[in-house]
Amino acid sequence: MSEKEIEHIAIASNKEDDSDKFFIELLGLVKIRSFEVSADLMHKFFGVNKTQKIVRYEKDSLSFEVFITDDESKAKDTFSHTCILIKDRDIFVDRASYMGFSIIKVPRKDSSGYYLFIKDRYQNLYEIKELE
Repeated sequence: MSEKEIEHIAIASNKEDDSDKFFIELLGLVKIRSFEVSADLMHKFFGVNKTQKIVRYEKDSLSFEVFITDDESKAKDTFSHTCILIKDRDIFVDRASYMGFSIIKVPRKDSSGYYLFIKDRYQNLYEIKELE
């Protein structure tokens, strides 16, 4: 174990069903647990005075805590993203496209490869690289 590791990544999603579709069906993670954080703690941590449902997904060393908003808001940050290494990236792209996720595929200059980003329904951005 190194001195520093990422324990989890926290993001938001409008609905638990949307979150399940992305993290379970597309990425193959497992829903570990759901829990609520009190409005008091949410206010202290994030300045939001509302009880918050959070769903945790994991597989191997990859862990996400997803804050379920139960509203129609969307991610507002244009640049923040998580990079995930995937085996068989082309198969993954086909599956993501079939499932209706937004795909951004940009050819690399002077190469046959491409840059790949996928957006979930909340508009969180994920860069997808090939696991070698």
